[in-house]
Amino acid sequence: MKNLIRGHLYQLKKDYFFFGCLAFSVAFLIVSIRIASLGGGADSTGGIESLMSTFWGGDFVLYAFMLLTANMIAEAYRSGVMKNIIGRGIPKKQYYLSVVVTVSAAFLLVMLLSGIVMGVLAGSQSGLGTISYPAYYALSVIARILFVMAHISFAVTMAILTRNAISGVILGLMVPNIPQILEMILRFVKIRVDLGFLKISTHTPSIYEASNDLSTFLPCLIVLCGYLAVSIFVGLRLLKYQDIK
Repeated sequence: MKNLIRGHLYQLKKDYFFFGCLAFSVAFLIVSIRIASLGGGADSTGGIESLMSTFWGGDFVLYAFMLLTANMIAEAYRSGVMKNIIGRGIPKKQYYLSVVVTVSAAFLLVMLLSGIVMGVLAGSQSGLGTISYPAYYALSVIARILFVMAHISFAVTMAILTRNAISGVILGLMVPNIPQILEMILRFVKIRVDLGFLKISTHTPSIYEASNDLSTFLPCLIVLCGYLAVSIFVGLRLLKYQDIK
């Protein structure tokens, strides 16, 4: 597993797409700083809260990393690397999980560094501030990590299915939103069904409204773990029965 992760890190260093994602992340940070300065966010928000808010944000950056993930898998098929990995007897489960862990960790590290920059800027204006509800923030971080890993995992699974980066990331974005899509289709034929209990967006805690009510995290963690488990299960089944040439 460690060797696989090291291999993926080496691959990222040589991947121009990865540096494109980093550039996009920097652009996101600049826009965030600009919005904060226009809205007075740096004057009214403590450094710690700014750090956490930035760490929790960046969904568009996450989508870019999903495309990076799908491209890594598609390139592994195109170059024959996937065939070599399977032929060397490397467990498919380890390969799958190593990709998810490596890219998820890279994204979270980028967002953490962005959060530190935002925290320093906000802290220079209004101080570090305090965290009123540490347990809430701690669980929110866990939820964010699961959220990221679930989306990266769907990108891996769909790229394995299609062996194409673009279609892989599109399907990877669609699958977690199937409840919303079904609601729209059923609403079109005048059938009203509430699938909110299956929506990630319904259970994901707000990053702007910290409270000491931790009861919302149980359904949130269950739904996120469920999506992650389903994605990994489907991806491994596809790898197991796939004819790799």
